[in-house]
Amino acid sequence: MVSLICAGIYDADGWTPYRGPSEDVLTVFKGQCKSLRQAISSYIRRTGQSIVMDEEKDKDMVSSLLEFKASLDSILEESFSKNEAFCNTIKDSFEHLINLRQNRPAELITKFLDEKLRDGNKGTSEEELEGTLDKVLVLFRFIQGKDVFEAFYKKDLAKRLLLGKSASIDAEKSMISKLKTECGS
Repeated sequence: MVSLICAGIYDADGWTPYRGPSEDVLTVFKGQCKSLRQAISSYIRRTGQSIVMDEEKDKDMVSSLLEFKASLDSILEESFSKNEAFCNTIKDSFEHLINLRQNRPAELITKFLDEKLRDGNKGTSEEELEGTLDKVLVLFRFIQGKDVFEAFYKKDLAKRLLLGKSASIDAEKSMISKLKTECGS
């Protein structure tokens, strides 16, 4: 049953938005939403697990997760009209997969942020940097070990500031403000 439901939106490369004649997937598959949500959850967990659990690709994990999340958001918007049930399915599945390796994603996200906030990334504009920080913050929301993230982030922030390696004090303040807003402290 699940394979029949997904036949219209799944191809060999992954999920693609359904582009039927002025209908979204929910209209086409009335009554099958639970099965479709289960299929999407399974796909997210399977694909995400290959990203998160591959220790050889740790360096690219955050970038891969950001791309994967962007594609899921696109599917949610274009194919499911931002349906709340599908949104929750995607969130739950993504939270599950990002916490498969306990603290490692938190550490890799801080390393990714450190790289973006260092002097070496002067090739990007302030707007692009802010956009990247916002996208990374979405991943941060899924992390269960926020205290681990905080410890790594504090250490990297101190190094950047003490060694004068920060690309922008404004970007540093912006990220700290976003983290305060997110954590409530």
